[in-house]
Amino acid sequence: LYLAILYVSNFYDINLSLVVRDLAQTCGYPIGVGMISNIGILFWGAAASICFFTSFSESINRELSKLLLLGGVFSTLLCIDDFFLLHDRYIGPDFLNLTYLVISIFLLVRFRRLLKTIGLFSLIISILFLGLSVLFDGVIQQIYAQSYELTQLIEEGFKFLGIVCWLNFWCKAS
Repeated sequence: LYLAILYVSNFYDINLSLVVRDLAQTCGYPIGVGMISNIGILFWGAAASICFFTSFSESINRELSKLLLLGGVFSTLLCIDDFFLLHDRYIGPDFLNLTYLVISIFLLVRFRRLLKTIGLFSLIISILFLGLSVLFDGVIQQIYAQSYELTQLIEEGFKFLGIVCWLNFWCKAS
């Protein structure tokens, strides 16, 4: 992976020292820049890791294993999107948000009995907070463009709370 990244970066004429160094170090920013976003990305990754690890455990039933595998795949997708800003720069929020909505509905319908047994509260709260984040990002910021910093703080707050609840749910499910 390391060599592949270096090769691709070199192919696109990106200075290799920019590829291997931390962004804050490269840009000369203080340690706190992007900290909440980075912690959120770590939480997405933690949820994915916990789900994958537990889904392959022999001590759980097949249905729970399937749920955890889907949770791991979904968490990985959310982590990659958040880390590489796919929804902001490359794929676009409309397609990804629709994809996330479809996966969420599938998850809730397909595993409804199992989810009731585990407890839906953290998952529903997570989806609510993440949905509010999307609402603030796509709609509210357009309406209140003059208050961008405030709406950004609220949006990112909802997103962070959603990620924390997401991690809580998958830890409990695991």
